[in-house]
Amino acid sequence: MPAFALMGRVAVVAVLAAVATGCGAWTVSGAGSQMAGQAAAAAPAASSGSGIDALTQVARRRYITESRGRVAVQTLHRVAGDPVLQRLLRSANVAATRAYVEQQFAAVWYHWHVSRLRVLKGSQAVIDVGMPFVVAPSHMALRGPGGQRLSTLEVSIQDVIGFVRYMHRNYPVDVVVRGQRPGHVRTSLPAAAHVQLPSRGSVTIAGHRYLVRSFQETALGGEPVTAWILTRG
Repeated sequence: MPAFALMGRVAVVAVLAAVATGCGAWTVSGAGSQMAGQAAAAAPAASSGSGIDALTQVARRRYITESRGRVAVQTLHRVAGDPVLQRLLRSANVAATRAYVEQQFAAVWYHWHVSRLRVLKGSQAVIDVGMPFVVAPSHMALRGPGGQRLSTLEVSIQDVIGFVRYMHRNYPVDVVVRGQRPGHVRTSLPAAAHVQLPSRGSVTIAGHRYLVRSFQETALGGEPVTAWILTRG
């Protein structure tokens, strides 16, 4: 949408102001970095290059927060602190552990905003429940009383469509996220789902011109993803 120069500057300031934006009884290693705060309420639309650059910064920081911010790390430790899960992992009974995880995921952990949970032995996921396409999880080593490594716990608190919807709902942008696995495409603009998008520039979709910026991140298992931020321009 059109904006005068002054309005564009105000939009950038508002977006950047919004950017200022996670321990269990076991020994912990590999937990994600901590970030404080969350993005504020929706910012005004910005059609200038500087406006979309600021909005892309907001989107990237939001993605990082969902992946390894304070809430993500706190949720990881909260799940890891479950005494029944600890006991079952020490027992090495994978079937019983899987049954418990599936029950707790549906009844409790999903309501803590756990979107995906995996328990790994080495590099192999022996337990895997949740949504199919999620942001990179926070993770920690789970160790027994003697310090022996039992497994690695991975918890993601956001699926990719949740990230897309958050950005589209709170900011004047459309978002496209594509991974490398079949079906790993999520967008707030269906017409853009399979359009070839530049990493930076502009594109016409369904008769409308959009400014485009992008950033690279990862999803579960280190899957590379690209997120494109689009504004009408």
